[in-house]
Amino acid sequence: MVEDIIIDIVGSFADGKTTLVKAMTRETTLRHSEEIKRGITIRLGYAHFIVYRCGSCGRYSRTEKCEYCNGASSPHYRVSIIDSPGHKTLMTIMLSGASLVDGAVLVIAANQPCPQPQTQEHLEALKIIGIKNMVVAQTKVDVVGEQRARQSYSEIKSFLSQNGLHDVPIIPVFSIQDINIGELIQWIGRFKIEKADRGNQTEMVAIRSFDINKPGADIKKMNGAVLGGALKQGTMSKGDSVTVYPGVFIKNSWKPLNTKIASIQSEFGEESRVGPGLMVGVRTMLDPSLSRRDNLAGSLVVGTDSKPLFKNKISIEYSALEEKEKQKFKRPIQRNESVLVNVLASKVLGTVTSVNGRKVTIFLNNSFLPYFLGDKAIISRKVDNIWVLAGAGTIYD
Repeated sequence: MVEDIIIDIVGSFADGKTTLVKAMTRETTLRHSEEIKRGITIRLGYAHFIVYRCGSCGRYSRTEKCEYCNGASSPHYRVSIIDSPGHKTLMTIMLSGASLVDGAVLVIAANQPCPQPQTQEHLEALKIIGIKNMVVAQTKVDVVGEQRARQSYSEIKSFLSQNGLHDVPIIPVFSIQDINIGELIQWIGRFKIEKADRGNQTEMVAIRSFDINKPGADIKKMNGAVLGGALKQGTMSKGDSVTVYPGVFIKNSWKPLNTKIASIQSEFGEESRVGPGLMVGVRTMLDPSLSRRDNLAGSLVVGTDSKPLFKNKISIEYSALEEKEKQKFKRPIQRNESVLVNVLASKVLGTVTSVNGRKVTIFLNNSFLPYFLGDKAIISRKVDNIWVLAGAGTIYD
């Protein structure tokens, strides 16, 4: 049986993430007009490919014919890729997709010292959410000499060791010429997938939302709102009844949206039924105007068998990134401090109302957050007017 897996491509600004994704998948994740114009990833980008396993030599390839021995290969993983933005001001967007991933490729360029600030932040985020499947792609080895490439490799090795990741492989790649991309695929093929077990309740995290109708479309032929994301738990099928949280803000309160699934589409085609590990677009029966410009991004979609907590206050068992707390924030998290909270794909501003040892309570003002007990809350604090990853905690209330 072919398994589905979501991989996050992370790393600092201009380290070559999008070029690497194109080499792996033969497609680009720069699809938004502003991204194309500026040449950087602003939103979470998506791409996909299939990892095949050779029946003769056992190695992994991107084609049905083995790239190493020309043997016949069969599908091993259907891979959905999230290409996360690397700029420091877009860190919270990277965190929006982090809760969905099964593994990560950390991209580090050879033409600059390691680690860059965002390299450190992205690695901290991966460690916080518990990502165990990881491989490093050392990019831009083609623009430096052999001496610098070897020095960069040593810097990366030291950086990983300092973070307790002694066994993470480092693969030098030349993305544009497709050199060593196959070696990177070998490690992705070896990723071990562990799905969270919370029963069979349906729980989809929406990190994008779309209106796919063209201007002037016949109202009788219009498609409903589309939610882009992945299931964290359970399954979803065409025709299922679901509820979208938080929904819409009407008369000073949030109203969750009840709807049905009209169709499910992935990059691999139309899907009759999906589970965790696959990025999908779910077309609903909701008014398409609700999903324009990512208006429903950050939503939690649940089935009739699931009912999340829905509050404007959370309490967490908080663990700070201690070195950063000393060096950047200069003090522990404080009562009355403004923080940015990421839970699943939601990101909301809050105010710390109570700090009692590791127990921290955060009031979210008018933002009501859908969540389940045990979900992870990632906390960012502001430094020089930029949100900086500070720590995380498990929601207990």
